Amino acid sequence: MSTPIVELEGVCRDYGDVVITRALNQVDLSVEANEFTSLVGPSGSGKSTLLNVMGLLDRPTEGVVLINGENTTELDDDGITRVRGRTLGFIFQFHHLLTGFTALENVMMPAAVDKGAFSEEIRQRGADLLAEVGLEDVRDKDVRHLSGGQKQRVAIARALTNEPDLVLADEPTGNLDTKAADVVMDLMRRINEERGTAFLIVTHDEERARTCKRLLRLVDGEIVEDRDLEA
Repeated sequence: MSTPIVELEGVCRDYGDVVITRALNQVDLSVEANEFTSLVGPSGSGKSTLLNVMGLLDRPTEGVVLINGENTTELDDDGITRVRGRTLGFIFQFHHLLTGFTALENVMMPAAVDKGAFSEEIRQRGADLLAEVGLEDVRDKDVRHLSGGQKQRVAIARALTNEPDLVLADEPTGNLDTKAADVVMDLMRRINEERGTAFLIVTHDEERARTCKRLLRLVDGEIVEDRDLEA
């Protein structure tokens, strides 16, 4: 059996000093290579917190987070940054593109930060990724002039620039109209099938969630459903 990309063992996340709020409660969860998984649950159930802990953007209060078998609780901040940058990609609801930069420059940024420079190899990889998501014609446009759907496709290309094993997507279609949302979901599914990149997609849309291969449901910080939708 292959090593999971991400594995959580007994993970809890608490907030507050005087009044303690438990956002995650004893979560055990693993995500394998090639998975295309949705994560659903009511507002305040801990979905974004779970993604932040899995993505090493936040540390658990208790428990262990393993990335490709490596115990990240033993890593310092530099080690966390290294593992996160080379294993995980991120797509956010509000895409967080750098305004004043072109689509291509936004896609190149994670690789340039990792390597310390913009190389011709990184530039070509960025151009190839934009072509893959159907945006080769706008690669030199400032992202301020792109539509919402185009911006989210730039964000998908950016998430792939370091060739991650897993992309964590937090409500990637939440701000899009139905047509643009369909394009983005279809694009992520195609990348999963063609590249083998695993996706974990937080969504409030139960219908879209059921188009994934696996469905996770989080309620009050606990996984209450973990279902294979292809069985």
